Amino acid sequence: MNRDARGSLPRPSGIPNLSQRETQLLGMNTPITRRDFVGSTLLGAGAALLGAAAPGAIGGASAQTVDLPLSGLDAGWTGPGGIGDYAKSNGNTHEVLNAAHGHLRNRDLDAWLDSASDTGEVFDLLVVGCGISGLSSAYTYHKHRPNSPVLLLDQHPVFGGEAKQNEFEVDGVHLWAPQGSTGMVFPLKRAKEYNFYSDFYDELDFPQEFEFQQPRSLATKDLLVPGDIWGPMHIQWEAADIGYFFESKGFVRNMWRDGLRNTPFSEKERIDFMTAELFRTPNRRPDWERWLDSMTYSQYLRNELGIDSPAFEKYISPVSAAMGCGLGSDVISAYSAFNFMAPGPVAQGRDLAKGYADPADQVYLVTLPGGNASIARRLVQKMVPGAFKGKRLTEVLLDRISFTALDRPGNAVRIRLSSTVVAVKHAGDPAKAKKVTVWYERAGRLYKVSAKGVVLAGQQHVNRHLCRDVPQAYRDAMATFHHAPMLTVNVALRNWRFLDRLGISCARWFEGFGWWTGLRRNVRLDGRETMPLDPGKPVVLTQYNPFLLPGLPFPQQCTAARMQLFGMTYAEIESAVRAQFTRMFSSAGFDAARDIAGITTNRWGHAYAVAPPGFFFGENGQPAPRETLRKRFNRIAFSHSELTGAQMWESAADEGQRAARQLLEVI
Repeated sequence: MNRDARGSLPRPSGIPNLSQRETQLLGMNTPITRRDFVGSTLLGAGAALLGAAAPGAIGGASAQTVDLPLSGLDAGWTGPGGIGDYAKSNGNTHEVLNAAHGHLRNRDLDAWLDSASDTGEVFDLLVVGCGISGLSSAYTYHKHRPNSPVLLLDQHPVFGGEAKQNEFEVDGVHLWAPQGSTGMVFPLKRAKEYNFYSDFYDELDFPQEFEFQQPRSLATKDLLVPGDIWGPMHIQWEAADIGYFFESKGFVRNMWRDGLRNTPFSEKERIDFMTAELFRTPNRRPDWERWLDSMTYSQYLRNELGIDSPAFEKYISPVSAAMGCGLGSDVISAYSAFNFMAPGPVAQGRDLAKGYADPADQVYLVTLPGGNASIARRLVQKMVPGAFKGKRLTEVLLDRISFTALDRPGNAVRIRLSSTVVAVKHAGDPAKAKKVTVWYERAGRLYKVSAKGVVLAGQQHVNRHLCRDVPQAYRDAMATFHHAPMLTVNVALRNWRFLDRLGISCARWFEGFGWWTGLRRNVRLDGRETMPLDPGKPVVLTQYNPFLLPGLPFPQQCTAARMQLFGMTYAEIESAVRAQFTRMFSSAGFDAARDIAGITTNRWGHAYAVAPPGFFFGENGQPAPRETLRKRFNRIAFSHSELTGAQMWESAADEGQRAARQLLEVI
């Protein structure tokens, strides 16, 4: 299908059609950081599925696939990646997706497996995937057997999975922002009690407490700036001065503090909102976790709180989706909503006997400059000599990576990037095999390598293509995992005076492109600030944008959402961001052409495994399929945070540790 045919299809919400005059006013012709890409073609026929507003295009597709190649992307789809180590690794780039769809999904290399070049290498452990879970597996194994050879393979040009960062240089100020994963739960004592803790806090020598920076030179006296981007989305709305933007009346400041009286919501809707927020009564049944997992969050709101409110669900669904659930209240299990402290189910975490009135008041998040890229970098620094020059926390987090050190012969742990694993199989009868063969493509050539044990640290939509000899029970379990996309947009600004004038540090809106962004107070590292927090100086505003399509059946909703993500060029996203910011902030002096210094997009097509009812505890008396995948299959172990249903760096690290220990039993 050509581009004109694509244009007749429904467009994702908030993507504008701009005139030449509007393009100039929004600064679309203004040079921004590393705009060194070409072309604007899309997915060929795949672009026709840009969304789901045309559910008929999906037909009977499963949650992970449509009957199209979904390859042929170019650099105009990816857009600029900023500067520094991650400049060519902003999310799933066109190179990554073309290789993944071609070599994995479409299996275009299967006919050549027998002719693959044998590297001649034999490793004790081979880890597929260099996200936090894969890095944790390698670290755990290396700690127990420091002289054993370990190889990590990853498709991306930089390790970290979704724990990567974008970097900008704006008016002489270096800026960092997360591409995806970000946030560590503190204080650690409370984190342990709420199962938000990992032993890796001690393993990685992170500080046990942090000092937050304070804003300077404010025009709005005592402007409340939060310490992280997540809390003010809802669970800690009192931690920030939030502007809620309504098309009919503009910004309403801190709507929760006056009972939503200044909003355009109806009286019934305001009562529904307040009922959900003020619900404080946990159900005392002993099986409350399994009970929550037996219903959707929507069903919980209706049956337990008496709320049948499209307005409230439209408000809360992007919060739950962005924080970790992937999709909205109509799909996710009420237990998944509980895990991320959603209104209503969060009450189950109240334990007045211990003095815990509200879990959201007991913990807070610490976000380092580039998000959880810091954790990935620290893991690599601990395993690979020479990967970073320095040892101090600021040096490891902010210095450049020495890529030549990562795959250096002679190192016990080696990391081989830009390597797409296409098949994994035991060498002979899985029950008797002493080795596993792994095939991978790198720089246009197909290789194979052997290992005594393999950790598959990727998601199940990948593993079901990689694994060539696992039993049907594993394949059936993999097929139950369905993933929702996320688009992380980082907007580098020359200043944020417009927010200061409005008296807000965060913004929430209900129409158009996106839904949330805001400032955050960075922590001081090694006694110094890494970035300024001054309205006259540069800053990065981050957006985590889910794709919610209520009313479309699950799991087709996952596929349709992903097609929306695939179906936008970088230029379309850029224009949508500029138009949205102009609509909301121009009255306070914001000028897109003058104030925006750079925009990066980070597309994660399978950002979160979605947990519908039964995901955690199973259905009809049967165990949850995820428990099958947490068991080692001979010399292959599986490791990913999605196996916990709560995708956080802590759960990723713990799953990696488990998988490594399982293989230590047989290697």
